[in-house]
Order: sequence, then C-alpha cells, then structure tokens
Amino acid sequence: MKLKAFPLLSLATAVSVYVLIVIGGLVASFGYGLACPDWPLCNGQVVPTFTTPVIVEYTHRLWTLVVTALVIATNVFAWKKYHWGNKVTIISTLTFILLLGQIILGMITVDTRTLPLAVTAHLALATLVFAAALTASFVSMTQVGR
Repeated sequence: MKLKAFPLLSLATAVSVYVLIVIGGLVASFGYGLACPDWPLCNGQVVPTFTTPVIVEYTHRLWTLVVTALVIATNVFAWKKYHWGNKVTIISTLTFILLLGQIILGMITVDTRTLPLAVTAHLALATLVFAAALTASFVSMTQVGR
C-alpha cells in the first residue's frame, strides 16, 4: 500500500512523540531533570553552556519543538483535508490539546524540582499524547484515498 502525504505526516508525528518519550526517559533515568533548572530557559540562557546533563535535557526540550511543529502541522492538515467530524480531525485535535497540557506539565515538572508525582504525571500524559498521535496515524492510513 502506497501511503499518501497526510498518513506519512501523521506517522512521522507519532514517531517523533515516541522519540521524545525515549529522550525524556533518558533525562529521568540519568537524573538530568534539573540540568536546566528553569523553564523555558536553561540556566537562564536560550542556548546554555553544554555539559552532558545539559545536552540530554536540552535535547529533550528542543525535540519538543519538533514534536509541537509536527502535531500542529498534522492538526492543520487534518482540518483542511477531513474537516470537523471526521475521526482523524477529532483525534488530531485531541493530540494537540494533550500536547499543550503536556508542555504545561513539563514546566510544572521543572518548577517543582522534579517532584516524583509531577514526573509520573508527565510520563503518563506523554503516553496519552503518543496513543492519540498513533491512533490518528492509524485512522488516517485506513482513510487513504478518501
């Protein structure tokens, strides 16, 4: 089956969310969550001085920008291609809303100095963002040609 542009975009979005979760797992497992103790800056800078912990945490933040761009693009194209009421548009919109919540929760995680409850909630919501993005991708693949 040859995939069209939108299913490929939605698949790229889901994969990018998964990669973000993996990077976040590295941040948490190595204890680098406070390598950038402020948000949205890192050590008071847009581009911080790099150490290994800062590189890992900063990569997580930069990859979030990639994910955000892909989620927005997927949502915009879903609205243009399928309009409201279609499953793909609804799920893409849900993915966007969940991602906004996830970004806010990421800020809270940093602001609470990686309080375990905040870290756990951050991972739980990340899993929902991934599930929504993956579902949007799957549904869009079933609607190829529509």
